Amino acid sequence: MSEILAPCGSFESLFAALRSGADAVYAGMKNFSARKNAENFSDADLAKAVAECHKRGVKLYVALNTLIYDNEISSFAECVKKVAKCGADGIIVQDLGAAELIRLISPEMPRHASTQMTLNSISGVKAAEELGFSRVVLGRELSKDEILNISRNTDIELEIFVHGALCTSVSGQCYMSAFFGGRSGNRGLCAQPCRLDFSVNGRHNVISLKDGSIVKYLPELSEIASFKIEGRMKRPEYVACSVDACVKSVEEKEFDSERLKNVFSRSGLTDGYFTGNMNNMNGIRKKDDVEITSKTLGSIRELYKNEFPRIRVDAFVKIAAGEPVYLKASCKYGEVICKSAEIPAKATGKPLDEKTVCERIAKFGGTQFYAGNISASVNEGLFVSASALNALRREACEKLEALVLEKNSHIYNINDPEIKLSERCLVKKTAYRAEVSNAKQLMQALNFSFEMIYAPVELLCEDIPDKERIAVSSPLIIDETADRARLCELRKMGFENGYAQTLAHMQLLKECGFKIHGGFRMNILNSVSAGVCEKLGFSDITLSIEGSASVLSTVKSGIPMGMVAYGKLPLTLMRRCPIADGKTCGIYGGRSDCKKMIYDRFGREIPVSCNGRCVELLNPDPLILSDKPDMLGRFDFIVFCFTDETDIESIVKIYDEHIKPSGRFTRGLTSEGVV
Repeated sequence: MSEILAPCGSFESLFAALRSGADAVYAGMKNFSARKNAENFSDADLAKAVAECHKRGVKLYVALNTLIYDNEISSFAECVKKVAKCGADGIIVQDLGAAELIRLISPEMPRHASTQMTLNSISGVKAAEELGFSRVVLGRELSKDEILNISRNTDIELEIFVHGALCTSVSGQCYMSAFFGGRSGNRGLCAQPCRLDFSVNGRHNVISLKDGSIVKYLPELSEIASFKIEGRMKRPEYVACSVDACVKSVEEKEFDSERLKNVFSRSGLTDGYFTGNMNNMNGIRKKDDVEITSKTLGSIRELYKNEFPRIRVDAFVKIAAGEPVYLKASCKYGEVICKSAEIPAKATGKPLDEKTVCERIAKFGGTQFYAGNISASVNEGLFVSASALNALRREACEKLEALVLEKNSHIYNINDPEIKLSERCLVKKTAYRAEVSNAKQLMQALNFSFEMIYAPVELLCEDIPDKERIAVSSPLIIDETADRARLCELRKMGFENGYAQTLAHMQLLKECGFKIHGGFRMNILNSVSAGVCEKLGFSDITLSIEGSASVLSTVKSGIPMGMVAYGKLPLTLMRRCPIADGKTCGIYGGRSDCKKMIYDRFGREIPVSCNGRCVELLNPDPLILSDKPDMLGRFDFIVFCFTDETDIESIVKIYDEHIKPSGRFTRGLTSEGVV
């Protein structure tokens, strides 16, 4: 049966999850958690939380799912050791280098690939499996058919979000909080700027989504290993209510959908991604929502007042003259035997019978156990006090709990590995590379001495010259059949280089025989991650746009490394077009009357780029570093990301001549990076 996985940001939420029937919980620590603003757990708290879970047969996964810097590698390694020492059941991780560190420190520790790794395709999931992950957390933006297609074409465990807040972004591809305030979602400090009032065509809050909920569909998804509830920053009542609804749905019982909505929502709940009907998905937290939540909380507390009876116990009692009362109790984890200190006496009144004894022993209320097959053998004419039978049952429960804890505890080997990093080669001359968006830009780029040109697959054909300078780029959302066929076709035409923005791209490019050039969307911020890319066969890697130039320039790797030096950088990548309001409007959002703009609350235009199967918000002010030759000279190559530019020559010229930019522009995060 699928696991019901609950969020825990505090001990109160932990017990709410345990007492309402969760099969597993996930929690963060004080550092390296994608919800740094949750209460989270100290080292000592985590050990206690793991024990509370394991004595109930419940699993606890630790979320260490942020990107890390080189200067955090040592502290991250110590954190992993503490998690392993506590005996947690797995670690959820986003950063490729962090995953590698976990493998080196505790090889037996299960690693779960976070949804932040942009895992929304068969190829991406297969890549994670080959990297040694035991589970993949799929993106929230997938439909039912897409989820089941991935499940039926991969072997690894899958986890899906079934209730809670929806990111407007494709998981792992949002930089909005980083660019608007220096607080990165990939580093656990998302400020949720998507909840601000962006507008278009008279509609407001066009990128803020309602909370997602597919709880009613859980019986249709029994092949999925884990049903995940979002909400490590939510109240215990929210945790209990959502767990209770999931438990009932899995058992195909009715649940209180109105209460589930009222405990927390943003203008209601949506199943738009799951069903593919993406109309009417926008929502914000309104005063009415807050008031109805306040009225709902009290009634929910009864859900987790008592222990959830989750483990069946079978028992046999023997009462014989002259012998201590004998009790054998068993559950799926093993059996225990207890004997009373009291010897049965000759009955002076009504003697004990088997029915009375069984009824007394079966009273497991208030514990995690419930009665299964309870039987007894009682000699005639004997009496044993109720207190003695109760004490015997309590002793059995204590021994069973200890047995459950023992069977669910893990002792991992913990290593103190030497982290070997490749030495970085000295940069001889910084090369120029270009990422183009249309045919005109491609033709212009081919006329310049760009070392490499990243070009969309739909722009390429047999007649394109200088194929050795072109790296083919597939859409950011993978269509397995179409994209594989197109890549193989281009490989036969003589194109040799491919541009990998995600693990899915890497997998497809490998299958089709391309040399792989890694893009900035791989979110590489540290030397261990760069080393993983090197081991995976990448020819080079463009480092994350969230790092400062000074930090990125110290990343070590045996492959060339670059940084993005120009362009209207992406804010967030979405499957749902905010302009069309979820409606289909032609190929790649290609309506002729579409202005491809939304507006922030100050009336500033935010460009919307249609990137094939998805849309992207762009920073309206281009990143320009033309007057920073010392900064750019630290890298093997720099990348010009062209979106709507019509004159590439003039842009390249100011970099050649180190001209200070004029007009509206940004330095991006190249000075400060993100916290």
